[in-house]
Formats: sequence, structure tokens, C-alpha cells
Amino acid sequence: MNYIDEIFFRADLQQIREFLLHGTEELRPDPRTYKERLESAQKRVTGRLREEFHDIEEYEEITGLLFEYANTLEAVYMEIGLQAGGILAAQTAQNLKTTFEKK
Repeated sequence: MNYIDEIFFRADLQQIREFLLHGTEELRPDPRTYKERLESAQKRVTGRLREEFHDIEEYEEITGLLFEYANTLEAVYMEIGLQAGGILAAQTAQNLKTTFEKK
């Protein structure tokens, strides 16, 4: 495998995500689908909360707060992701323009 093939082999969204968010590489990308990963995390949280909050009103209050927090995280990181994607697209367009101008 040549070095160019290796670049495409390493092109993994989870690896790029880890680098952009944490400046590191994820050692083992998660092979599960987005839906499976989300459902697994939600089941663990809600299962643990049900153990702690037997009163339905308390349970609904705390889960409401957690879901509000998750929605805020989702919105903020979606905006950041779209902006990062725009920056990368602009850099790619500039690189292509420069490449084709030289020919």
C-alpha cells in the first residue's frame, strides 16, 4: 500500500472528530451505527436515573433537564461542525483553484 492509499485508509470521521475536539486520535473507532450509539447511551442514563428517582415527577424533572442539556450540546456542536466544514470546504476550493491555475 502506498502512502496515498494509507491516507484514504485513515480517513475516518471518528478519527477526525477526535482530533478536532480533543487534539488526539481515537484508538478504536466505534463500529456501531449512530442510532445504536445514541440508544445505548440513553438506555444507560435513563436506567441509572430510574434506580435513583423512583418518584415519576422527580424522574421526569431530572430527565427533562438532561435532555435540555443534550439538545443544547447538539445544537452548539452542530453549528461548530457546520462552520468547521465550511472552513475545510473553502480551503479545499482554494487548493483546487491554485492547482488548476498552475496547469
